[in-house]
Amino acid sequence: MELYQDDNMQAFEVIYGRYERRVYSYISKRVKDKEVVADIFQNSLTKFHRSRNLYDPKYPLISWFYTITKSELLDYIKKKRDVFVNLTFDIEQIQNEEVDLLDLEDESLLSINEKKAIELRYYEEKGFGEISKILETSESNIRKIISRGIKKLKVKYKGQSL
Repeated sequence: MELYQDDNMQAFEVIYGRYERRVYSYISKRVKDKEVVADIFQNSLTKFHRSRNLYDPKYPLISWFYTITKSELLDYIKKKRDVFVNLTFDIEQIQNEEVDLLDLEDESLLSINEKKAIELRYYEEKGFGEISKILETSESNIRKIISRGIKKLKVKYKGQSL
């Protein structure tokens, strides 16, 4: 690293060859988009190069490199979180829009218990415990009833098989 700090580019090539895979792998385990991984890696290398004179030899070089890379990852996550926050308003608007719900009474393929359980779960947003008390059966049975009803609806509306 001392040679690289003295602007020896061959020293950089040695450092790059030694740590490229490890740092790239570190990023890849945390970010799935290959283009983003490449961008973060490139930004990490740029910071590594620009701040090479700040490196303290009493610390392992790879730890320093990982610290720079971690900083770049955190910057990416913060930017991504900002995008998510900006979309929150749109999501709230969508959630407040009217949605055409199935008229479960017209679904002749569903049993009475399936209709009631699906209505309570998805239309009235009740928990399995509440539904089990209303329909006077166990929570596990409610889960089975709802699951069976949803499978029947999938067959009807998506053409999937049981």
